[in-house]
Amino acid sequence: MRFIKNIINLIYSGYCIVMFFVVLFLLMFVYGSVYFMNDRTRTLAAYGANRIMTWAWFKICGYSIEVEGWEKVDPAKTYMFVANHTNMLDLPITGFFLQHYYKTLVKNELRYVPIFGFLIKISSVKVDRSNPESRKLSSQIIVDKLKHGISFMIFPEGTRNKTDQPMKSFYSGAFKTAILAQVPIQPMVYLDHRRLQPVRGYRFYPGHIRVRVLDAIETKGMEYEQADQLQDKVYKLMESVILKEDKNYKNNPQRV
Repeated sequence: MRFIKNIINLIYSGYCIVMFFVVLFLLMFVYGSVYFMNDRTRTLAAYGANRIMTWAWFKICGYSIEVEGWEKVDPAKTYMFVANHTNMLDLPITGFFLQHYYKTLVKNELRYVPIFGFLIKISSVKVDRSNPESRKLSSQIIVDKLKHGISFMIFPEGTRNKTDQPMKSFYSGAFKTAILAQVPIQPMVYLDHRRLQPVRGYRFYPGHIRVRVLDAIETKGMEYEQADQLQDKVYKLMESVILKEDKNYKNNPQRV
């Protein structure tokens, strides 16, 4: 019976991966059609297309998403959104539920991924974390866009969490740029999907995912030197929610 279940899951996982690249291929046409337009038009088009395509992907792969607390987000405000980074499902989760005008920060290595590399040219700001000049330049770009009303979504852990802890340690960039631009930090926690895509492999399992939107944390009046304090506050807040509410982590934190 276990052998049969394993075969079925291999087929299902392969199906999810193939359909994901089909979605990326379709998105490429939308992104390509607005590539030479102004930045705001490109970003809005990317946002709308992401919403539709990721919704379709979740439906055909058997996932459902429940979002709690979205009413806390003011559509007229600019935010630095931050969330925990558990596995490969985080990107489509974000593309589906984050109903805001935003860009993302992504690792420079992703530009080499087929199709996906082209898409991030429009919707993201790239950073090479091993290069101090790249980090400095990306920070300057983010602050400028935040000041001009474009929100950002960043996974402050930097990479997917492959440890048995609720989260990895945070990079400070999201918090420093939020203070420099004087925009609020909007923490979000992705729950109950640790088992749905074990991070050390390419298996997928259908199921229910929850997103908890927490109270925003204002940065107005904060000084650059307070970034570490802000970072620590957000980390502890998000960690406490995961420890208290993420049933997959509580029940079996080792299944990654």
